[in-house]
Amino acid sequence: MKKQTRTSEGLKRTCGIAVFAALAFLVTLVIRIPVQFLTFDVKDAIICLAAFMYGPISGVIIALIAAFIELVTISGTGFYGFLMNFISSAAFAFTASFIYSRRKTLGGAIIGVYSAAAVLTAVMMGLNLIITPLYMGVERSVVASMLPTLLLPFNLAKALLNSAITLLLYKPLVIALRRAHLLPTPIAAPADSDSPKIKEESRGSFSHNRFSKKTYIPIILGVCTAVVSIVVFIILNRA
Repeated sequence: MKKQTRTSEGLKRTCGIAVFAALAFLVTLVIRIPVQFLTFDVKDAIICLAAFMYGPISGVIIALIAAFIELVTISGTGFYGFLMNFISSAAFAFTASFIYSRRKTLGGAIIGVYSAAAVLTAVMMGLNLIITPLYMGVERSVVASMLPTLLLPFNLAKALLNSAITLLLYKPLVIALRRAHLLPTPIAAPADSDSPKIKEESRGSFSHNRFSKKTYIPIILGVCTAVVSIVVFIILNRA
């Protein structure tokens, strides 16, 4: 019976990874917003949502699949674009889900997504200096001059907006998937349990199958972050 249960859970995880990889590519097709010569999309939020549910490694796998599908279909940036897409999405999803896996609470989720935004921005600054000159065929100094005025604010705004979308969608998505029995429902910790980890996961407000007053916290943070990011995009497009 236990073996059958593990097989069933593994099959659900595999199907979930495939579905989220397809969904990440689909939103890239539908939502592509130009910001000067750059393009904003929300696939990192989709990949991060999956990583929250299935773990950091699953997030990296989905990032790889989505980037590869984009490479062989709609991408015009070739291998360099594939490499930057994969590394940026993987860095964002892995960072957020790794932190959340260590602390499965609302606070852990919030710390995770904003830490992921910081890591993604830093990673993209390095990739822009290393890979972008090769892709664009320009001197590194040209790309470096664009860092403070375009590349840094764009990548930070993109990372923050994906963080906002993750915060806004995570809980309702988890609730829907658990009610459809596509995700396991956590068992409440026994009253006499002495395990801090079990107690923390049991009372984690970001894991329960119902909304609570704390639900407004990620909603407010998500909306505020989204507004700030959109304002930055508007300013960059008018520059």
